Amino acid sequence: MRDLKRAALSAVASAAVFTALPASAQTEFTGAGEESELDCGGGAATIEGASNVLTITGACTSLRVTGASNRITIDLGKVSTIRVEGADNEIRWRAPGAAKPRLNVVGAGNRVSRLR
Repeated sequence: MRDLKRAALSAVASAAVFTALPASAQTEFTGAGEESELDCGGGAATIEGASNVLTITGACTSLRVTGASNRITIDLGKVSTIRVEGADNEIRWRAPGAAKPRLNVVGAGNRVSRLR
């Protein structure tokens, strides 16, 4: 009986710990013509869509954009990658110190620049 009570208390304590944890950061976005703020929480961000205006925080390690005419402002970590596939996307990034992301940009009219 004591083992059963101990197991029940342990399960309740574990459930309390899990409910106290913060929700995981939103790292994926799919849409068209939307304006939104995301937090990649130090992870990767993936964007699919067109004509979106997005602000992404959280020292992202990578950004992958597939689509057209997106306007994205992103905070990057020291080591990061930006991949863009599509047309007329504008990516403005900031990173600590002199850090620069690795770039892989495919498509016409895409612009990737550091925020000043």
